[in-house]
Amino acid sequence: MSDFITTGSAVTCTQVTCVQGASVRRPDACELASERPDVRAGASLGIFTKSPVTLTRRGFAQVQRVHAFLLQDQSAKLLPRERVCNCLKKRIDKTKAREVRYNEAREKAHWSNVQRCGSIWTCPVCARQITEVRRGELSQGLTAWEEKHGGGKALLTLTTSHTADQPLSGLLAGLQRAYKRFTENLRVRGLFDRLGVLHKVRGFEVTYGDNGWHPHFHVLLLTAAPVSDFKAVRDELAALWIQCCARSGLNAPSMRHGLDLRDGSYAEKYVSKWGLDYELTKGHTKQGRGGSWTPFDLLNLSLVDATVNGRTAASLWQEFGVAMKGQRQLVWSRGLKALLGVDEVTDEQAAQETERQSIQLREVDNFAFALLAAHQQRHTFLECLERDYREGCLGKGSAERLLIALLEHDLERVA
Repeated sequence: MSDFITTGSAVTCTQVTCVQGASVRRPDACELASERPDVRAGASLGIFTKSPVTLTRRGFAQVQRVHAFLLQDQSAKLLPRERVCNCLKKRIDKTKAREVRYNEAREKAHWSNVQRCGSIWTCPVCARQITEVRRGELSQGLTAWEEKHGGGKALLTLTTSHTADQPLSGLLAGLQRAYKRFTENLRVRGLFDRLGVLHKVRGFEVTYGDNGWHPHFHVLLLTAAPVSDFKAVRDELAALWIQCCARSGLNAPSMRHGLDLRDGSYAEKYVSKWGLDYELTKGHTKQGRGGSWTPFDLLNLSLVDATVNGRTAASLWQEFGVAMKGQRQLVWSRGLKALLGVDEVTDEQAAQETERQSIQLREVDNFAFALLAAHQQRHTFLECLERDYREGCLGKGSAERLLIALLEHDLERVA
């Protein structure tokens, strides 16, 4: 059987929410995790109880995984030419079967011998793992900078004016040009020297709101010593940033909104929350700040064909996925990671962290995997195997009953 898998649509919907004046129905991740895994409307596989899920640490992790897998399928559907289509589906070694392995320290099962796209932008499953690794690197690096080097830190935010009719690709290109001009400007370098800036870590984020796409940089400035008074340089830096934006073909931002410079306490808050827009710990209820939407908000809304500001969430996600290809979310100054003792880990390596210190639970042949993928039950199968492992019934528990139920359903449908 070929490794090509087509996914179906097995998303249940509850709740009614309002997206910029339009009523849409939104998938309830808790219900998806706690209800029986229906493979057709009203059909029960008799594996899970109907009682509401209790969000223990393990239960909440299961809700996250359910939602991430469903969104991954949706992203693959909307971006059929991107690597996310093969993520956790196609095999790495086609001479071997796919496996499910179990990490005893984390008490979680995961798929093995499957490709991982390593996309922090378009794959919710990989993004969760990558952002956790990156946030750990940031925290480790800042601790080392303060404790070993006695340095300080500040947070610089750079954005530009934008309108709803501007394509994201054009804004990204202009913002990159403006940032290059800004950091190479001699007056900017002189002001950074006054602050004692020695290194930078640049983070990149994109949201969507009433005024269209909003790409912006958060730059952690690592200084030789703690700095508290930025008033003397903030306005001059803002004026220089406005000039760089205008020369790069962007709409000039205002003095108030184009550049923001905060002290170390704000930098710490930024690091503590970094990545939360891209991991799914807040589940499907999370919304961007101030009425804006994160990219994964848009992907989530595309499940129910929602419209945001006159455009379908699906088309917005497609625009985002194409425009962000090859973009880096976090960039460290050259040599900074080595200075702070932070290991170099690629996004692909970060996405495969679960492979370490795991044991094999079982192999899964092509036919069984095709059933799971077609019915969007890859995550349910992992949960079943976790339960079977804890209860000592591997090979004769809920995982086997799930496969049998899926097969019986398909046989009934073609009969």
